[in-house]
Amino acid sequence: MKNWLSKILIFIKLKYQDISILHTTKIFSYDEYNRHTKNHQKDDAEKFLFEKSLLPKTQTKFIFSGYCYVCKKIVDFLVDFQNSYEVNNILMPNWRERLACPSCHLVNRTRATVHLFEQECKPMHDSKIYITEQTTPLYSLLKTAYPNTFGSEYIGDVLGYGDCNQNGIRNEDLTKLSFNNDEFDFILSFDVFEHIPNYRKALLECYRCLKPGGSLFFSVPFIKTSEKNIIRAYINENGTIEHVLPPEYHGDPLSSDGILCYNHFGWELLDELKSIGFENVHALLYWSKELGYLGGKQVQFKSTKKKSS
Repeated sequence: MKNWLSKILIFIKLKYQDISILHTTKIFSYDEYNRHTKNHQKDDAEKFLFEKSLLPKTQTKFIFSGYCYVCKKIVDFLVDFQNSYEVNNILMPNWRERLACPSCHLVNRTRATVHLFEQECKPMHDSKIYITEQTTPLYSLLKTAYPNTFGSEYIGDVLGYGDCNQNGIRNEDLTKLSFNNDEFDFILSFDVFEHIPNYRKALLECYRCLKPGGSLFFSVPFIKTSEKNIIRAYINENGTIEHVLPPEYHGDPLSSDGILCYNHFGWELLDELKSIGFENVHALLYWSKELGYLGGKQVQFKSTKKKSS
């Protein structure tokens, strides 16, 4: 009954307003984020209570109706407790990686990625785009919508960088890209930089390969309450991995073993981007009940390469 009511309310909103517009808050610094949080405590608490109200009595799959921006229709997003975590002693779904659309199969994070990219970056049909993945539904969707899209995976030194394997997968190392200077209108990277020990070198490479005025649009595991980045592991002088915190592995599209996370990022990341030369460096905070972007305020980042003087 509750789900049918949600669908009716979404349908009414669709009729009278454009709910495909995602309202975001741009944050440019740690201090600005703290002020924002202080001013929106009540609003954030209400969001948490709403998400808590959706939980079933048992940890089973459930659906949540909303409007899928990618499919342009009302759907029943699927939620389960895979990779769930506790918030205030309450087991919550991993909202960011769930809320899967039954039509496009994209989850909360990837649906919002497409939405924010088109809304904030405004790509043209022929924009030249590089995305640091190639074996995912997100890459396939972008390649279809923007034919001048290039993707890659890190296969290692068994194959030359810039070369493709027998399955057509391009091999790239983000710290030494094979692309030319000033080549792309947009570079997109989602939850990749944390797996690169020298992520700053990867950011420098992205800056080099962007056209003047081009944008880097990305996401990383981000601790909104932390001013500094959190180092989980690093490569020592002997070339071996030193763990500062217990090893954390994330899903790897090319291996069932997972891939090590070296860093969680804090607000100093914005300063690092500015020191490289990026302008208009900011985080985008967003949340939407109608669009199925739940899990508290989510965050993605945008920065722009300086235009030629």
